[in-house]
Amino acid sequence: MKPQFFAVFLLGTLMLMPAALSSSALPKYPQQAPSAKTGQGASASAKDKEPFPQVPRITGEEVERLAKNKGNVVLVDTDDSEVYAAEHIKGAVNIPYDPTVDAREQDQSLSALPGDKVIVFYCNCPHEEDSAPMVLEMWELGYDHDKVKALKGGLTRWEQLGYPLARTDVGAAQEKGN
Repeated sequence: MKPQFFAVFLLGTLMLMPAALSSSALPKYPQQAPSAKTGQGASASAKDKEPFPQVPRITGEEVERLAKNKGNVVLVDTDDSEVYAAEHIKGAVNIPYDPTVDAREQDQSLSALPGDKVIVFYCNCPHEEDSAPMVLEMWELGYDHDKVKALKGGLTRWEQLGYPLARTDVGAAQEKGN
């Protein structure tokens, strides 16, 4: 009887653990500003669903213009390294967003980003779910609110606009390491 009790206890603990980890490791930012229910149309309710509405967005067209005219923009891909290797915006650096990791563990990588350029975080998410929290973390590190933004529509929108993408040849990179 004791082994069965232990198995049930262990299973129950494992089932509760991800919820406990994710709630304690998530950034301390609310995803949505409180909003009163009004008689506004569907477009207003769609806007309310945008996560992290306090984070400024920048369009792909604006990013492309900045990159061509001044070259003072840094693109940061927040996807994991495998997704980044498969496809990313040309010239982007990879700093993966992981909601299960304490944000302070990423502070060293984030602090290395230049403060004198516009920093644009993007993900392969429809509403910047992974890039917007990184913008908030940059603000906590003291970066100028006007210089850190999330790419509206992320990588999907960038592709739709036909802007340049890159891939990392993982095989060649591994051969160089050996």
